[in-house]
Amino acid sequence: MKSVLYLMRHATADVRTSLVDEADRCLNEKGRLQARRVAAFMQKQGLLPDRIFCSPQTKAVQTAALVRKDSGVKVPVEEWPCLLPSVTAADAKAHLFSQLQDNEAVLLVGHEPELALLVNELLGLDKTFLELKKASLTCLELDSESTVPVRLAWSVPAKFM
Repeated sequence: MKSVLYLMRHATADVRTSLVDEADRCLNEKGRLQARRVAAFMQKQGLLPDRIFCSPQTKAVQTAALVRKDSGVKVPVEEWPCLLPSVTAADAKAHLFSQLQDNEAVLLVGHEPELALLVNELLGLDKTFLELKKASLTCLELDSESTVPVRLAWSVPAKFM
């Protein structure tokens, strides 16, 4: 099986307050601009996903929706509870592999440090070596027939897109 995974940390959200539950925090103006920048980058580079999955938290849903809309991707955004902060990287990996199809490009929009832990899990590393900045985009190439079944292709912060 060959596939491409794009992992994106949600864009910048409103400041944390005791009045708003963490799961309900919305993107602020900077976050909306970041998501649009990522969408433009993906469109320009031809990195359009076949499917988009995101955490059910509002900031991730809004990020995924903006990227989808502004990149011109027609597939719906699907919420995946396995991308919530409370889910282990091993469980997220298992769910991902149960859903992944051959020759598919998938965008996952989630949270930090969970996405970095998922990258580690996919790469078979036991120490975290990557921190994903808000609205960063990371690409993993999967090839189950290769001697290196998962390869980190690149990781780009939004400010460089």
